[in-house]
Parts: sequence; structure tokens; C-alpha cells
Amino acid sequence: MTGKKILLAVMAHPDDETFGIGGTLALYSQRGVDVYLVCGTRGEVGEMPAEMLQGFGSIAEKRENELRCAGRQLGLKEIFFMGYRDSGMPGSPDNHHPQALAAQPVTELAKEVAISIRQIKPQVIITFDPIGGYRHPDHIAIHNATVRAFDLAGDPVFKTDELEAFSPQKLYFQTIS
Repeated sequence: MTGKKILLAVMAHPDDETFGIGGTLALYSQRGVDVYLVCGTRGEVGEMPAEMLQGFGSIAEKRENELRCAGRQLGLKEIFFMGYRDSGMPGSPDNHHPQALAAQPVTELAKEVAISIRQIKPQVIITFDPIGGYRHPDHIAIHNATVRAFDLAGDPVFKTDELEAFSPQKLYFQTIS
């Protein structure tokens, strides 16, 4: 392992990186830590007035653009998308869409996050707390997957394409008071 310090944030939607842990990500980036983000969705179900979508084909396209802009401001080294669909707020019919993040088996999500951990090799990971901040189904799903992935990434029995087991040192949860 190199002496380079690496932090990985695992969040559910564009804007999650800013409203909760943005200051933390920016601080560590300014201190020379390589900061990465894995984002579960592109925020397709978010609400936005039509006038704010000018120049964009969809809410997802606009929110991805906003995330990339925020990432530059926060000093993120790279952003990775898992490619799932936003599940919407608790109780929404969008929770049951077949591509919705919250509708995916946690074991499959955990495998994807574990692969990212093995590729990025962070010492520290930050994700949502067990209730997803305010009980958002995607936040809870990404929390559960990240907690499992934290251990799975270091398990030599878990096989991936030529990626060696890697155990991060710390897992922190973002909380909202």
C-alpha cells in the first residue's frame, strides 16, 4: 500500500455529496487526500421546475451535470455512477421500479460497492447512517450495501476479476440532526 490517503464517499443521489458531507469532502481534498464518490443513481425522480431544465434533456442529465460541477468545487478526484434509478421518496410508486436502487438485492449492491472499494483502495469510507438521514429508501439501501461491502472487500473468498482483497480502515456514517 502506498502512503497516499484516499477517502471514498458512497451516496445515493446527486446532491447527497454536498448537503451532508460536502464540507468534509472539501476539507480532506484541500489537505491532499484523494477523494472519490460512488453515486447510486442520477436522481431521475427529483423534482425540478421546467424552466430549470432549459438546455437539459431530463432531470437526471441536469442533476448529473450539477454533481460534476459540485465535484469540481469539492475537489473530488473522480465520480462513479452505479447506474440505478432513483427510487423516490418513501411510499412512492417509484420505490418499486425494477431498476430502482431501493428495489435491488442488498447483496448485489454490496458486491458492486466492494468492487469499487477494491479498485479505489480507500482507507476511509463515508456513507449514510442506518436510517438514511430521513428514511429515504435509496439512502438506506446504499447504507446497507456499503456496510456489507466494507467487510466483503477484504474477504479473500469474494472473487472479482483480478482485484485483490482490500480492507479499508474506517467506516463513518453521515448523520442529520
